[in-house]
Amino acid sequence: MARDNFLYLQLYNDIKGKIDDGTYSEGAKLPSDEELKNIFQVSMITVKKALGILKDEGLVQRIPGVGTFVKERKPNVTEEIKEVVHSSSKKIGIVLEHVSSSYGLDLLYRIDQRAEEQGYKTIIRFSYYNRDKENDEIDFLINSEIDGLIVMPCHGKYYNPKILKLILEGFPVVVIDKKLDGISVPSVRTDNKQAIQELVKNLWNQGCKNIGFATSEIIGTSSLQDRRNGFYEAAQECNIETLPECSLTFEEIIYDHPVGEDNIRKAMDYLMEHKGKIDGIVCAEYSLMPAILEASRRIQAGVGEEIKICCVDGPSGLPITHMKQNEVEMGDKVIDLLISQINGKKAETDIMVPAIMIEGQKQ
Repeated sequence: MARDNFLYLQLYNDIKGKIDDGTYSEGAKLPSDEELKNIFQVSMITVKKALGILKDEGLVQRIPGVGTFVKERKPNVTEEIKEVVHSSSKKIGIVLEHVSSSYGLDLLYRIDQRAEEQGYKTIIRFSYYNRDKENDEIDFLINSEIDGLIVMPCHGKYYNPKILKLILEGFPVVVIDKKLDGISVPSVRTDNKQAIQELVKNLWNQGCKNIGFATSEIIGTSSLQDRRNGFYEAAQECNIETLPECSLTFEEIIYDHPVGEDNIRKAMDYLMEHKGKIDGIVCAEYSLMPAILEASRRIQAGVGEEIKICCVDGPSGLPITHMKQNEVEMGDKVIDLLISQINGKKAETDIMVPAIMIEGQKQ
């Protein structure tokens, strides 16, 4: 079979052709899913996808535990009606780590809105930072016969093999918020270098000369690595002295995001160590800021006053200068890339969307 089309479309066309020419007559039982997999040398995902399209078009009936049968043709069913039936069943699967008021809600709303405009329903699942749950949710969506997948992969040193397998099989996939280096897959993410560079330059414009960078563990996290690189590049450009990094623990807690005592103690030690010198702090993400502010309050370090602080992301109304990711534009581009793949067209890879600075109250 030619490799310039998606495998599931090739399999679909082959079976549909045999139904149309009578090779598979009305009421005939098709080869089993396993037999089709072996005959066409494709994965089980590809088989289920092809049969799912045939089922949506009313050409076959799938009976669990029994098999797939060619349905009786009903002459009063017009092509227009069949198209409506098919369109109403088009689905896009979404797997996200987590969303919150500081990041993700607007992105999710926009993706669903744009998908609806294109005739697709979304099925939304969450991994909650757990790779095993991410795998389970992807399996669930594939078995639900989705047309394409949008995924925000879990943090990790290695890429998820299940996602890589889908990409290699030509299944429509768009990755958001991260870049899979060395893997040709469409992705949409914030220009994280630009986001941090603007924050550093904003501190410089306010007179800061000695700034620190607060971050969590960066292993396997391209977005945080980009932010770190942006910090040092901008500091060098502005001739700002950089202090050692304040490394805090990322709290994988989905409700309320309580400030961990361990992070508060680390922040207290950091502020005490650089007392009298540090005049600015850039947080790689909003979730790190509460620990620093609480540490400052306990030891009266002056963060938010003589020590200026800023971050990436933040809830609506955050009074501190921060870079807001353009989630609406990201959502538009995610859907455009996925629909392009579903339609068999080559999609652009690695789209970076500039972040927007939200000025806080003067510190």
